[in-house]
Amino acid sequence: MLKRKLSLLVILIFALTFVVGYTSFASAAVTTGISGTVKDIDTGAAIAGATITDGTTTVTTNAQGIYSLSKSAGSYTLKISASGYLTTWQTCTVTSGAVTTVNWSLTKAYGTQTPPAYAQNMRNIIFAWNDLGMHCDQDDYSYFCVLPPYNTLHVQVINRPNLLTSGITVSYNFPKKTNSTLHTNFWQYSAQYGWNVPTNTGISGTQLAGTMKLDSNGKGFVAEGIPITPYDDDGTWDPYGTANITVTDSNNNVLQTASVVAPVSTEMNCNNCHGNATVNPQLDILQKHDSHNGTTLAADQAQGKVHLCSECHSDNALGKPGVAGVESLSLAMHNFHKDKMTYTPAAANVTPSCYNCHPGTNTQCLRGIMEKAGKSCTDCHGDMNGMTTSLQNGRQAWLQEPKCVTCHDSKHTENTNTLYRNSIMNNSLASDMNGKFYCEACHNSTHGEFVSANSADPTIPQKFQGDNYWIWNCKVCHQQNYTQRNFHN
Repeated sequence: MLKRKLSLLVILIFALTFVVGYTSFASAAVTTGISGTVKDIDTGAAIAGATITDGTTTVTTNAQGIYSLSKSAGSYTLKISASGYLTTWQTCTVTSGAVTTVNWSLTKAYGTQTPPAYAQNMRNIIFAWNDLGMHCDQDDYSYFCVLPPYNTLHVQVINRPNLLTSGITVSYNFPKKTNSTLHTNFWQYSAQYGWNVPTNTGISGTQLAGTMKLDSNGKGFVAEGIPITPYDDDGTWDPYGTANITVTDSNNNVLQTASVVAPVSTEMNCNNCHGNATVNPQLDILQKHDSHNGTTLAADQAQGKVHLCSECHSDNALGKPGVAGVESLSLAMHNFHKDKMTYTPAAANVTPSCYNCHPGTNTQCLRGIMEKAGKSCTDCHGDMNGMTTSLQNGRQAWLQEPKCVTCHDSKHTENTNTLYRNSIMNNSLASDMNGKFYCEACHNSTHGEFVSANSADPTIPQKFQGDNYWIWNCKVCHQQNYTQRNFHN
């Protein structure tokens, strides 16, 4: 009997040991700390055996890709590594008595492959990108104007391995978009909105084809305010229209060419809530604005007088100061609509809900690597209540935006008081790269960061690197025998 009891006791101890050992590994055991899952960014398959560490504590994922890390309240920088995948980092904050979820989507390691044979012998390289990843436009300007046709392209030219900013001419054109007047009535009303510019000329004086200017930093070339529409000349809806870039020397010899998308969309789905079969959505907007604010916008429009929204609502995108005491355009839009995204079935069924106003369910503005990793608009920007609160607390729309360093670590931080789209690399192990290249030159523009889900985006890495990833291969810019290095510390 004693032996039997002892045997049962041993079994019980073993079982308890197993349960304790298992639950200490599983996320359910963590009451204060960090937990999450690790997956392959392309396949979505769980990655077992990945190592996550904050520098003091290290854990590994189980067969389901799950990990848990018991930590006290505080801020942490986590590093993850897994065989065959790129090492990466995320930051997080742990609150006492709560578990912070930090999920990972890992990208396969690239190896040490060289660019395509045709690219290895190129003396000159072009980096080209659109500044925002998506610009908004309107199909009709006969009622009001939120934003004019406006797109911006940037280019950096490399004479391997040096940045080239003089002695060359950088030109651009849109083969399929040569006449924007075919698809917008903007210039019929542009003078009323305060822009007395010729047809097919943007509000900054930039045309549909021309020569790019040296940018304000003297490190690249820019064409700002190109007035393209999301329609080709033949009427095809093409929100990811392609620009051709040509670099010539002082003797007009072509040094290099490339193509790059200039995204623009009119897919602002106001009709999900405004208008009906007999009422134009834009007229409905004016009428509701009048009803709520005592304005006379609809009556003005009926008499042929149209208004720019930023006449009253300040708008940093256009540099318009608005009227003192009136909410900024961004605050007014988010504040008024924050509780109205479920008013109609059409609006409620839009995912993400941001696509009710921002382009859009067909355009798919959010298409970069964050989207591939399962992130949504609200992961970076917050929901409409969060957007409203941040603006009410003093955040300046367009001038103060989400930062890479908020989720990643200091190795991937923007320049001080500078947006990602204007930041320049300054933390490379290769000192000869610091202070030269824009972050977007290698990673692409906001919302379309490589690896992009849209096949129209990666024309630059495809041509000069031979894949769809961000510019990771040192040999794109340097000589063939250049040692492969991690660009960031």
